[in-house]
Amino acid sequence: MLFSLFMNSFKKHNCKSFDTFLTYNHYFIIRKWISYTSYNKIHEKGLSNYLSELYKSIENCNSGNSLFKLTNKTLTYQIHDIYIWRLIEKKFYDLQHELTPKELSCIINYFKQIKINDSKIYDNSIDIILSTIDKYSIHDLSIICLSYTYFNKVNTIFMNKIAEQIIKLYEQEKDNIHNLTKKELKDTFISYVHIIGSYAKINHKNIEIFKIASLYIIAAFNADIKISSKMLIKIVTSYSNVKIKHTKILDLIANQVPIMKITDDELKKMKNNFDQLKYSNETFDKYIQYRLF
Repeated sequence: MLFSLFMNSFKKHNCKSFDTFLTYNHYFIIRKWISYTSYNKIHEKGLSNYLSELYKSIENCNSGNSLFKLTNKTLTYQIHDIYIWRLIEKKFYDLQHELTPKELSCIINYFKQIKINDSKIYDNSIDIILSTIDKYSIHDLSIICLSYTYFNKVNTIFMNKIAEQIIKLYEQEKDNIHNLTKKELKDTFISYVHIIGSYAKINHKNIEIFKIASLYIIAAFNADIKISSKMLIKIVTSYSNVKIKHTKILDLIANQVPIMKITDDELKKMKNNFDQLKYSNETFDKYIQYRLF
């Protein structure tokens, strides 16, 4: 009702711009309705077409790949309808054996991204993941780490098992690091940064994981891969949280800062982490003096 009055008033007083307004904002308005209206209420209000069709599609899907695509669609349109996410979770268990490691890890991560904290999917997926953990790539494992540590859904035994598999993957691939393409190296580097960030977030100091990650971090610097300030801060914060002072990595980061785009707040965060590690760098210190004082 209020929306109709607003639109009529807007059209009356802004005739020339009404069509433009409607074109640019129709998607946004519909998206908001979809996102925060429950499935039952949408039925009652007669606005159920999109949401009910999506619900039916999920209910009737009979393959892991279809569920993956529909869940991705639900996330993309930021649909927060709890009925739909409960149905996705049910179908996830029904179709678990048809999901690839990538699809399985991504669906769990979609629950994290939509910020559904009370789902049982995190606990119930542990045995599902561990039963085929040898089939997961480093990227898949990094996504799992991000998902399980975001809400502090911490199971120490599970995280240790994940760490063991990460180490096994490294042992299988360590002789191939120098043969990776720039894109492959960047993707692997990002995965390891997410992994150490996840372990650091829960104060899980796995020395071997951080040691392996350091090899890919250094390789990324040596390959002149463009690394964002956000990613650099995540690296420094991770090592700082678990109190590992890796001087070579800290030197690479400190010397990179003056030639990159970085905000004052990001600089302060980096300096705080350096201070916690009792690390200093002349180039970085001079730049801090120039920027912040």
